[in-house]
Amino acid sequence: MRLKHLGAALLVVLGVVASSTSASAATIAFTCVTNNSGICGTYAGLITGEATLNGNQLTVLLTNSSPGVITDLYVDAPGTGTGYTFGSFIENPDAFVNYGIPGAPNDLPGGNNANPDFVANFEFHATNPSIDNGAGFGEQIGLVFTLAPAQLAAVAADFLDGDLRFGFHLQGLPGGYSEGMISTATNLSVNPNSTPVPEPATMLLLGTGLLAAARARRKKVS
Repeated sequence: MRLKHLGAALLVVLGVVASSTSASAATIAFTCVTNNSGICGTYAGLITGEATLNGNQLTVLLTNSSPGVITDLYVDAPGTGTGYTFGSFIENPDAFVNYGIPGAPNDLPGGNNANPDFVANFEFHATNPSIDNGAGFGEQIGLVFTLAPAQLAAVAADFLDGDLRFGFHLQGLPGGYSEGMISTATNLSVNPNSTPVPEPATMLLLGTGLLAAARARRKKVS
């Protein structure tokens, strides 16, 4: 597990709090679908998500407050992903959080325990070594998609009825355990014409956090 200086972590969290918001943002909660530690769900509430629709761009941002690392991300989108085009990552701090381009979808650990089964249409991995480059405590990983018109009209309903779900693999938990998580139904209040309202303090806070985190970064010793 990577060691982070508490002050650096707090600064990063402050940057998160000051991030841009819009009227179409919705909070995403997660539930555990694996039980390899015997305490499935203990960490689910420590990963928070936010979905934001601005124009035809859907952004899903995860913030990790758990002792583990988000190493893999999965998307179960309706219509086998038709109408969803992956655009970019949000990696915060970008000096330490690094994910690769989408690969061939594999199964989310425990995805067959979901109802209905979680079938990945998109999959994203932290670059090797994933335990170092994934989103750890106080860090964020986000996905930005461009939606086709048909999906733009349906995305709110897809969120609410569970057709559009997000999952992730949380590794490096105490005891060497890992867990698979999926998003629960979310009521996304969609305004396709909404635009983000940036807050000037965000970049200042984030820059300060990055400088402090850079000094506190510890290399993992094999």
